[in-house]
Amino acid sequence: MVNWIGFYTLTKREISRFLKVWSQTILPTAITTLLYLFVFGFAIGRILPDINGITYLEFIIPGLLMMGLITSTYANNSTSIFMMKWLNFIEGILVSPLSYIEMVGAFILGGIVRGLIIGTVVYLISLFFYSGSIFNPILFISLMIIVSLIFSSLGLITGLWAEDWDQLNIWSTFIITPLVFLGGVFHSISLVPESLQIVTKMNPIFYMVDALRYSMLGISESNLALGLPLIIILAVSFFFFTVYLFKIGYKIRR
Repeated sequence: MVNWIGFYTLTKREISRFLKVWSQTILPTAITTLLYLFVFGFAIGRILPDINGITYLEFIIPGLLMMGLITSTYANNSTSIFMMKWLNFIEGILVSPLSYIEMVGAFILGGIVRGLIIGTVVYLISLFFYSGSIFNPILFISLMIIVSLIFSSLGLITGLWAEDWDQLNIWSTFIITPLVFLGGVFHSISLVPESLQIVTKMNPIFYMVDALRYSMLGISESNLALGLPLIIILAVSFFFFTVYLFKIGYKIRR
């Protein structure tokens, strides 16, 4: 049976943690998005040609939403679990009457809530720049939840692996950020050389950005029949791998 009280308590703790410091966890993404829209979309975008029948400003909005979603959910859980290890607070979670799936699920649900808040904030900001129409609302919401699950899980994995602050930032700086910027956030795949198109198509974040762009604007540059199953497989794989790491006590049991 599910320990609903324990699951709710840990989830509430994770949500309260980032809401109490909203000026550090929510506000920076809102300001960054606004600056990107002004500089890249409004200023530079006015002199760029339309992409698949839509303006450059509209084209980058789904990418900016996905970028905020990815970075915030990853940072949320990687920091949370690392601080628990750093302060020796993780032991209290491990001895609680929660299953490993419930533990991981609570952490990830907290990350998903932050991701949905970030997504909502970015979307509301984008309303100042485009009509706000969403081509497929169900797909739009589903993608935000699934992608939040992926990077919440990846954040937990990184937080478990990291032994100091430098290691905690390695993945974000050298892997996730480059993949995000090369994943079609600011450019159409048709505008890059063919060799770079091949590299882009090997980037899973490209399919996440493109799927979200389709859900919002109704245009796609990839094969959604390939991209959507890939996103779901990544979500399931990362989740159960995270549960496995908790189960074996990877770097959290001495």
